[in-house]
Amino acid sequence: MNRRLRVGVIGVGTFGSLHARVYAELDSAELVAVADIQQERTQNLVSQYGVRGYADYNELLEKEDLDIVSVCTSDELHLAPVLAAAAAGKHILVEKPLAVNVPDCDTMIQAAENAGVKLAVGQILRFDPRYYAAREAISDGQIGDTVHLFARRNNLITSAERLGKHTTVLFFLGIHDIDFMNWCVGSKVERVYAESVSRVLRDIDAADSYLALIKFQDGTIASLEVSWILPQSFSKRLDARFEAMGTEGTVFVDGSGQAVEVYRTDESACPDVMYAPEIYGKFTGILKDEISHFVQCVQQNKTPAVTGQDGKAAVEVVCAIAESVEKQRLVYL
Repeated sequence: MNRRLRVGVIGVGTFGSLHARVYAELDSAELVAVADIQQERTQNLVSQYGVRGYADYNELLEKEDLDIVSVCTSDELHLAPVLAAAAAGKHILVEKPLAVNVPDCDTMIQAAENAGVKLAVGQILRFDPRYYAAREAISDGQIGDTVHLFARRNNLITSAERLGKHTTVLFFLGIHDIDFMNWCVGSKVERVYAESVSRVLRDIDAADSYLALIKFQDGTIASLEVSWILPQSFSKRLDARFEAMGTEGTVFVDGSGQAVEVYRTDESACPDVMYAPEIYGKFTGILKDEISHFVQCVQQNKTPAVTGQDGKAAVEVVCAIAESVEKQRLVYL
């Protein structure tokens, strides 16, 4: 039986705290320590799981004997902790996106290669059974050669209000579908053209929505729609769709459909049954599957499903879409 791997989590905000809980409940891992510049966050997890907490991730890496580090800081702050973890010889799981520019991706990938550690990116759609089944249908040739793809991912305005000053809707939402389309097509993106609009979020200088046209080197074309201005009253929290048209068939995914809907006299709700549901007091769902996969890859010395190169490929497309909007022209990768 493989020994339990010792884990630290750097950045324990919304997603980092979820990573911490998964590791704490896994039979194959042991949550040892967490780090965050906000002391209240670390203290909450220290109290909850009996682990050690640090304000400085460098101190965590120096003092703790770890096998794995999850980096869950803000998008633009991934580089330094990833480089530090690699230098310390730790295997690294980075929450998406890998970085917010291509040079940082290259630097992280090279650092992991030099250190001989695994670098994986948390692109969660790779573990969503709905999207996984669609990709299997495509890769098995059930719809023939891909002709065109369509992906939509629209989110509540509360996400924009919380994150709009720190990231873009392309990095927050669009990168999910870009990585998934890259995975489905298996060909590099050749060029993109995009438009955006900022009306609702003008006061924080953030784009409300993006529409992008994407051309792959194998000839497949795709369109992407991302937005984070859905009204707070939208009960499902997410409006996500995917479709692939092929030479011999088509496949559709309802990525926002919730199996459970609760209606009361004054409001309605759709409990999460996919990403991070709790059953009998235990964390389950897609995020747990993603993290468990990485732990298993480290234990068995296997290549993770989403490598640093995969993460970089998605970042390249996001950056090209942003450049297309800024320069109002077609952008070649």
